[in-house]
Amino acid sequence: MAKRLNLTDHDLNEPWVLTKEDEEKIIESEIKSLKERYAKKMLSLAISNDEIIKKISKIDWESKLDKKTILEYANKRYNHQNWEKTQRENEKIENENNKQKLLEKCNAKYMYSLMKWTSKNVFGKDLILNQYNKIFIKTICYFLSKDNRFETELGYSFNKGLLIRGICGIGKTYLLECLVDNELNPIDIFSMIHITDQIRKNGEFKIKARKIIFLDDVGAEEPTVTHYGSKISFFEDFILRYDLYNKSFYNLIFSTNNNFEELESKYGQRVRSRIKKMFNIIDVEGEDMRK
Repeated sequence: MAKRLNLTDHDLNEPWVLTKEDEEKIIESEIKSLKERYAKKMLSLAISNDEIIKKISKIDWESKLDKKTILEYANKRYNHQNWEKTQRENEKIENENNKQKLLEKCNAKYMYSLMKWTSKNVFGKDLILNQYNKIFIKTICYFLSKDNRFETELGYSFNKGLLIRGICGIGKTYLLECLVDNELNPIDIFSMIHITDQIRKNGEFKIKARKIIFLDDVGAEEPTVTHYGSKISFFEDFILRYDLYNKSFYNLIFSTNNNFEELESKYGQRVRSRIKKMFNIIDVEGEDMRK
């Protein structure tokens, strides 16, 4: 068929990517479209199917096509598709390279340096490093930098988030506030008390986070609030939905002053069970440094 169609007169300015098989299929598809349009027109004129078939068989459909223009257009389209495919592949490679460079840059040392710098230059105080928070600082620096030592040395899992427990004033929130704008895993902090106030006013609260969601002071809020007669349990709903729709919980960090029994009394046994499944439990000791 290719010889009959004389498909050798190609545009020398455009790389010709169509194979002979491609060319034949394109022309056959165009002829099929012509026949279908012709048949619809005949049907609208109340001509029978048998008569339409006879008419179609007598027409030289190839002569009705500008094959050169059709194939040149198809070739341009194929070239563009190949270009787009190459662009996507190059972008994927570039993204992977950039991701690797970012991982190499934002290591645990970077996280600790950023923590110290932010404490000094943003909050105006030297970072306190003591026997109580030293392990906690190491943990969050390993966690946010995706350092393998988080699993191999500390025994935690990157498939889980962080549940940080401890009394008020020992730096649970402050140390993470010093890392909110790290380049690898930026953190957005949401106070559970603020969330509850917004739900009481608006009936909902939508979390929009860049990478890491940090729910602060879990358990300090009212577990259930009422908005125009509707009872809303934000934290319970959040936990159950996140567990249902996600396989990894790495992007979650919670802080609380409550133990598991207190969390169960506030949110129920189902939430307590899922918290154990979804989080690495980080207990932070020490005295209230706000005193």
